[in-house]
Amino acid sequence: MFYSKKEAVIEHLREVSLQGLPFYDVYYRYTEELDPKTQLARVQGEMVYSGIRVGDRVLVEKIAQTVMRIEKL
Repeated sequence: MFYSKKEAVIEHLREVSLQGLPFYDVYYRYTEELDPKTQLARVQGEMVYSGIRVGDRVLVEKIAQTVMRIEKL
């Protein structure tokens, strides 16, 4: 699938800095799958909402298997 938006839950979160820019390693699990596996996305700070936390229910937007945005539900 080229484009998708799916509901997920944040499992783990790690803030990292790459060349002075904020990034997040976001570990999430889709809520719709029967046997969900934890996924990992490294995203820039502006690709996530302010105050992102473990346990949040989110909407993960992907284009060509690359996470482009994570929005809080």
